Amino acid sequence: MLTDEKAPAGDRRAPMSPALRRDLMSGVRRQFLTTSSFEHLSMQFDRMLELLDPSIGGLDEPSPDEKGGDIAAGCVGPLAADIDVQPVDDIDDDALMPEGRILVLTGETGAGKSRALKRLFRKRHNELGGRLLSITAPSPCTLMQLGRTLLPELGYPIQLDRKEHLIWEEVRRRLKTEDKRVLHIDEMQHVTQTANVDQQERILNTIKSLVQRRRDPMILILSGTCDLADFLRTDGQVMRRCRFVEFGRLTLPSAADPIAETIENLVSFTPLKIEPEVADDLAGRLVHAANFALGVAIELICEAIEEALRFGDTRLLPDHFATVFWLRTGCPNTMNPFRVQNWSDTDPMQVLDRPRTDADPQKPAPKPRKPPKPRKAATPKQGRGGRKAGDSK
Repeated sequence: MLTDEKAPAGDRRAPMSPALRRDLMSGVRRQFLTTSSFEHLSMQFDRMLELLDPSIGGLDEPSPDEKGGDIAAGCVGPLAADIDVQPVDDIDDDALMPEGRILVLTGETGAGKSRALKRLFRKRHNELGGRLLSITAPSPCTLMQLGRTLLPELGYPIQLDRKEHLIWEEVRRRLKTEDKRVLHIDEMQHVTQTANVDQQERILNTIKSLVQRRRDPMILILSGTCDLADFLRTDGQVMRRCRFVEFGRLTLPSAADPIAETIENLVSFTPLKIEPEVADDLAGRLVHAANFALGVAIELICEAIEEALRFGDTRLLPDHFATVFWLRTGCPNTMNPFRVQNWSDTDPMQVLDRPRTDADPQKPAPKPRKPPKPRKAATPKQGRGGRKAGDSK
């Protein structure tokens, strides 16, 4: 088992003041790790922005020349001269105006979905202007409660006596009058998880009604856990309008090098130092301790950095990670992946050294089943007259 690796006295300086530490950590937490999932999300969102204004589409896509040739759709260059475009007079105007779209971002808790969307919204702030509205669905939540959460954000006072369909009529009206063209609802699974069959149908119909308009089409962004995607796929009309992006779990050993590099990059924004071999050793332990969730892993790195700054250490050490993991879980050293040698054998979800109850954390763990006692041989019944059953006269 690894022992505590306290920083030697010569490797410490005066503890940083809380105000300075807060400012420094604010800069560290603003850093963002770009992943392939985030690039996929950014590409989908940028393409949807073309619904708002075609001139702002394709913000991060390379030009045809950069791609090494012409593009079949909307091509330029020599190939464009070979395409004969004939005007058509009998096309319905609605065919030229696409409906809104639904961007669905799913992943397990701690995968980094909310942070990624905040990063994306900041990145596209100039293009979005004031047309973005982002809310979080309360828990638990019904469709009516979701509408009541939206209305105050749209400048409309809550009226508790209004019926559900009237609330959503007002929501749609206010979205249009306030020119909110991008609506983000986080933790959308809070609305769908406890809904019965009738409520599920009303939720799906409400989602469709938000994106059906062709004039001033809307982008609806729904983020939540993985079962949200399963729910939306139950309706073909909704699914047709959806574009799905999933933030999956980290895997080892493929995530070890990127996580080690992330540790070193975040440390570089502070006065701390870290040895490369220490970062390499921490990477696998960190992925495991975060239960393979990228967002949790980033949080643990930031908390460990702040722990080192709190006590004036000059180096980031495994002991800082062990301490913040203990502060989160209360687990003993024997279950701390930053303390033990065989860290992959620990359970990062076990808290206070008590057995887990995966089925329902609110209920006590089921008692172990005991093997059934051997059955006793049946005693022959006595018939009338005191004779045993089966005795001959």
